[in-house]
Amino acid sequence: MLPKHLPMLDGLRGVAVTLVIASHAFPMVHALPWAIKRFSNLGFFGVQLFFVVSCITLANSWRRGQRAGPPSLRNFALRRVFRIAPAYFLAAIFYAWLIPHGPIDPERVITFVTFTSGWTPAQMPTVQGAWVCVPGGWSIEAEFAFYALFPILMSALPGLRRAVAAFLISLPLAWIINGVATSSYQPIYGAAATDQFLYYWLPNQLPVFLCGLAAFEVIVKLMPGGRWQSTAARFARLSPLVLALSLAAFLALAMFPWPRLPAPGHLFLPTHVIAALAFSAATVAFVVRPMAMIVNPLIVRIGQASFSAYLVHFAIIALLEKLCPSWIFAQTGVSAALCSLLAFLGVFAITAALAQLTYRFIELPAIQLGTRVISLSEPALPQGG
Repeated sequence: MLPKHLPMLDGLRGVAVTLVIASHAFPMVHALPWAIKRFSNLGFFGVQLFFVVSCITLANSWRRGQRAGPPSLRNFALRRVFRIAPAYFLAAIFYAWLIPHGPIDPERVITFVTFTSGWTPAQMPTVQGAWVCVPGGWSIEAEFAFYALFPILMSALPGLRRAVAAFLISLPLAWIINGVATSSYQPIYGAAATDQFLYYWLPNQLPVFLCGLAAFEVIVKLMPGGRWQSTAARFARLSPLVLALSLAAFLALAMFPWPRLPAPGHLFLPTHVIAALAFSAATVAFVVRPMAMIVNPLIVRIGQASFSAYLVHFAIIALLEKLCPSWIFAQTGVSAALCSLLAFLGVFAITAALAQLTYRFIELPAIQLGTRVISLSEPALPQGG
């Protein structure tokens, strides 16, 4: 079994949120050179790295809890709610003031607070002019939908073979479900809104989470006491090669046309799943052979506050676009490349600093409150006589 806390996973969360920030900060300069735009757009896949690392963390916590008996579904749900909801709901209130998007629909509020917005384009929303609640909130919706499925997966998919089988089955399953949903939603919401929605929802992202589950099983087998312990040293020596191949596969997504959505007329293996496979292989390599470029104080601290950073960076970008002179974002050529880099560094630095505050004063107290609620609701142990 893995240790309770792995700094490497915090480091990977730091990498993930850095990728996401880059994907949103570089396009602040509108005439960004094509090559820079193609590669900065790869930062969108930082969300898939979040999903992979999240699944590994959840699986490790679940397996460790099984040592004391069957895991409590109630405690699992309470931990997830207190971990996500307070910061997420406060962010929604803030963004309703900062970036108003049309009237606030009561039905939308209900689906937002129950984390059920991710099942129709009208409530995601991907339709033009609708209230978005929190920018980038689709990833939170997908993750909460996965939380609801997670206990079933952990009970039904013990071991690497079943995790891999589930991943392979999920690919044609997403292909079929997306095809059915396209025929249902496209006449109502149009092609663009439907396409975006289908990319965001859980059936399309489930293979990514299952990549994380398979990666967890591989890591467990390579750890001391695991069935592959004898090969761990050999794998550690091969880690640089694994990382190089993973990076090459990831960067290739910017250079070759590939479908972003599994649906009839396309392949089963879309871009975000290729990214997830590359991230999963890299995560195994990093955990088996920790590297200072990932496990360092700066990136680990950012990773610990990555949820706050994810929520905050949209606001930083919106404020900088309002406060900075417009000519900065209208540069072209080499000047555009330089301005986009400065924009990224500025957004990253301000986000990293502010996220430490929101993590300390919002996220941590909420997590601690959840722990107290769980402890108070536990049945008291009988006193010894």
